[in-house]
Amino acid sequence: MKYEYKEKPKKCPVCGSERIANIVYGYLDFTKQLEKEIEEGKIALGGCLVELGNPLWQCADCGTRLYFKFR
Repeated sequence: MKYEYKEKPKKCPVCGSERIANIVYGYLDFTKQLEKEIEEGKIALGGCLVELGNPLWQCADCGTRLYFKFR
């Protein structure tokens, strides 16, 4: 199922977690700060290819990907 939202959701629709990470795309410089934010569930890595329609957020606990609703 594809979960779409107009803004970043407060909770995961699957597990109810409040740890919703922003997905970051592209080639990143893997720093201690980035590693810390990944471990804290603030950021999730989305890969190097940026495409229209990619998910913007991900549950840091169950991995459910959440999409921006364009309409």
